[in-house]
Amino acid sequence: MPKLIIQAPNGGPAEIPLKSNANSIGRGAENDIDVESTSASRMHARIVVAPAFVTIEDLGSSNGTFVNGERVQSQVLADGDAIRIGTFEMRFATDTQTYTKVEAMRLPTVPGLLVDLDRGTSAARDKSPDRRGKL
Repeated sequence: MPKLIIQAPNGGPAEIPLKSNANSIGRGAENDIDVESTSASRMHARIVVAPAFVTIEDLGSSNGTFVNGERVQSQVLADGDAIRIGTFEMRFATDTQTYTKVEAMRLPTVPGLLVDLDRGTSAARDKSPDRRGKL
């Protein structure tokens, strides 16, 4: 089960389990994960837990969403990734991941792969030539 590990107010680590589909993050109380940082937007980012991948998406925040120190618009998360929203830092953890960090970083470079996997179709099959040799 994917989760976020944060520093709890009492000083120890706390785990926040991520639900399937969308998990909103921001400083607004309406979010699934409420971050206490004045540099976080009210609706700052979203973590989407899909069957194949977990992704984080910036929702047009003023100060950006960072994964492992790099500002991202959308990023596939890998076990151990450090996430920063405003001054709030957390770590992504999962025990069900079957791909490495390097593979996760390559995924966005394969056109249509994430969309095709979410639809349950194979990108390779959809783009293979038909019997007449046409794409």
